[in-house]
Amino acid sequence: MRASPLPAKPTLMVLVAISTLQPIALNLLAPATPTLARHFSTSYATIQLTLTLFLVAVALTQLIIGPLSDRFGRRPCVNAGIALFVAGSVLGALAETTGVLLAARLLEGAGAGSAFALSRAIIRDTASRDEAASMIASVTMVMVVAPMLAPYLGGHIETRFGWRMIFWFMTGAGVVVLVLTVLRLPETAPRIGVGTSFLGIFRAFPGLIVDRGFVVNVIALSMTSGAFFAFIAAAPYIVVETMGRGPDVYGAYFILNALGYMVGNFAMSRLAVKLGTARLVRTGLAISFVAMSGAIALSLTPYWTPLTLFLPLAINAIGNGLTIPGSTAEALSAKPELAGSAAGLMGAIQLGSGALATILASWAVTLWPQALVLMMWLMMGAGLLAVSRAPAAGGR
Repeated sequence: MRASPLPAKPTLMVLVAISTLQPIALNLLAPATPTLARHFSTSYATIQLTLTLFLVAVALTQLIIGPLSDRFGRRPCVNAGIALFVAGSVLGALAETTGVLLAARLLEGAGAGSAFALSRAIIRDTASRDEAASMIASVTMVMVVAPMLAPYLGGHIETRFGWRMIFWFMTGAGVVVLVLTVLRLPETAPRIGVGTSFLGIFRAFPGLIVDRGFVVNVIALSMTSGAFFAFIAAAPYIVVETMGRGPDVYGAYFILNALGYMVGNFAMSRLAVKLGTARLVRTGLAISFVAMSGAIALSLTPYWTPLTLFLPLAINAIGNGLTIPGSTAEALSAKPELAGSAAGLMGAIQLGSGALATILASWAVTLWPQALVLMMWLMMGAGLLAVSRAPAAGGR
């Protein structure tokens, strides 16, 4: 048995690398979904399962990987997750049927979700509450370049080389990250080797579920992330099918959303320790709620274009950049000694909500395109209501 009261801190490069696989896999394939529907001769809603099942796999895997990492260590769990991601990417590149394609996305989601969830636990292992929020925001601000460029890159890869090359690109990215973590990722879990039964690994969950601070921040995180996943699921349909633009246009305008998110991340990284994480979370949700109110109004005018769709969403993204790292750090601080379990449960709820949001958005947008912005507005309102009931923060 061993414990590490002062675990070594991984470098920013390592944290960014293990955090980036999930947004790459999530966003790189999005511009190609209309093409995939035509290629496999299936409906758009069916092919959107490549996103939904990815999120379901992420959610379910995090329920297991978080507690296991508390028991066996972050490092081996991260490496196993990345290896699984690589296997799924290869399978996707070779897929000949919709079923194989969806199976590949399940594997990618399980692997990428493991690495992403544990990156947050690793940060909480080595930082206090507000420091963790600042550090998560700093990591996100750097890694957001991936989702900013991924739809643009994915659109151009699909246009020039076909959708299979998108999966080969993800394979290469996974291999690079795996080599980096094997060589450079230190162990940070504080309780490795503490004996317990397999079922005992999951004993932290009941205590987290009844913790009010954990619950309200997970609601805020889930509503904010769920709205973003709904956007990822439905916005390509709006831009390509409703507005008649190409996948590359969607990818180009998506950069506005990523830039807004980076602004919010920068503000959180600079202000979390000074102003307090909880206050910035509430501010972020208020910004997002106002921005989505404007998005609804614009969607009902004759001037609804990619620009008027993405501009208010960029402002919404500024709020997201405050809310997501802040509510993540607040939720992980409910039980700092069980950050892996908290990250796993939080991630499962977050991504499970996101998966449901993609199903609803993919169906609703084909009936009424404006349903996307209405749905996002409602989710921002629910998150804002939740944090208004959050208890005062305290402790490390």
